[in-house]
Amino acid sequence: MEVQDYLQIARRRAWIVVLVALAAMISAYVFSKMQTPIYKSTMELFIQPARTDFGLTQSAKQLLNSYIGIIFNKRNAAVVGQNLKLDYSPDRIFNSTKVASDEATFAVRIEVSDYDGEVANRIAKQWAVIFADWRNTENAKQQRQDRVDAVLGDEPVYHQDYPRTSVNVIGGGILGALVGLLIVIVLEWSQADMLRKHSDIERKLGLPVVGTIPHHGTK
Repeated sequence: MEVQDYLQIARRRAWIVVLVALAAMISAYVFSKMQTPIYKSTMELFIQPARTDFGLTQSAKQLLNSYIGIIFNKRNAAVVGQNLKLDYSPDRIFNSTKVASDEATFAVRIEVSDYDGEVANRIAKQWAVIFADWRNTENAKQQRQDRVDAVLGDEPVYHQDYPRTSVNVIGGGILGALVGLLIVIVLEWSQADMLRKHSDIERKLGLPVVGTIPHHGTK
């Protein structure tokens, strides 16, 4: 097929692609709005060695993941629920919490997901407080120059994590456009044997068209 043939198909069938894409976008939007939102709260705390010498700094860095393992467990998840007076099981609190460390900045990042953003904020903050309290207890056993403090970062902030309506709408539009394009291809394939113009006849028969019979409508 020539370029002009493709352009003609695009002009004749473009409405199908657009219509299917719009339908998919609207469906994705409605589906997203029907889902129950899940919010994610994020908070950071920072590990701060009392001295900046290489030995204590490297020791704190190596122990960072160990600190996380000591604090973030189901036993302390039960403490979080008790302190906040939440009607949540330890498993629910623990499974809704994700913790990661950044050895470059000595940071511990706490993420908590919940159907209530404010509750997620409270849980994230409580985890950080438990971590800091534990470090204070451990520091009391050490000389001042050997201590490793846990410093709370900014107050936790939540945002809607699910559903991501804009992402779903864009994805629906792309998928709808692909489905619409597939429909156009099927329609064109099913009508491939139809002769619409002179060039179709010449290409099909391999003979030049020397004349046409005009069509006169009946009255």
